[in-house]
Amino acid sequence: MLKQVYEIDINGHIAEIYVAEFDESGNPVEELAKDKIVKDPPHGLYRAKWNGTEWVEGETLEERAERESQLLLESLKPSPSQIADSELEIKILTTLTELGVIQ
Repeated sequence: MLKQVYEIDINGHIAEIYVAEFDESGNPVEELAKDKIVKDPPHGLYRAKWNGTEWVEGETLEERAERESQLLLESLKPSPSQIADSELEIKILTTLTELGVIQ
């Protein structure tokens, strides 16, 4: 059977994801290097980090604050359709003003 294997860097973060072959007992067919982790990181970690025994959140408070501020900025940006709607509204109001329909 095939399983995902996670290669970690010197800080414990995922560097690469590989697929390795395992036998029926769940043992790797070929010996895995020390920096290869078989256990899947749990869902919900933004930056999975292997601490030697388990996966933990590796995102620092500063990184989290930066990510959240970027998400906030993106949510405040108007979408292309909102921009197009606003431009159309400006053109209509400009035309109506030039025609004297509105002042």
